[in-house]
Amino acid sequence: MSSGKPISVLAKELGERLSSYRLSRNLRQQDVAERGGISRGAVARIEAGEGGTIDSLLRIMQALDIGDRVEILLPDASLSPLDPRSEIGPRQRARSGHTEKSAEEPWSWGE
Repeated sequence: MSSGKPISVLAKELGERLSSYRLSRNLRQQDVAERGGISRGAVARIEAGEGGTIDSLLRIMQALDIGDRVEILLPDASLSPLDPRSEIGPRQRARSGHTEKSAEEPWSWGE
């Protein structure tokens, strides 16, 4: 699935993949609906690429025992093996705050 495709095409492809996965597990739409606590119509709409809610999609994924694959759909943005900042945590200050010289010392050119 490419990000350059229209949303309707992506939804249809995702629905087809869910349907294929369900059928490969020899499950009916009704079985998935009962396991997920949603209506059979909600399963049918998502599989047809005709819309649905994120809640319904997640319930279908859990019913198919693939709920852990949400990480693949949207990985944790704070962890990137290519970004060295991911290892150090939040951004650190480059240096401590500006320190004032005491008023007792007169300014000079570094003598």
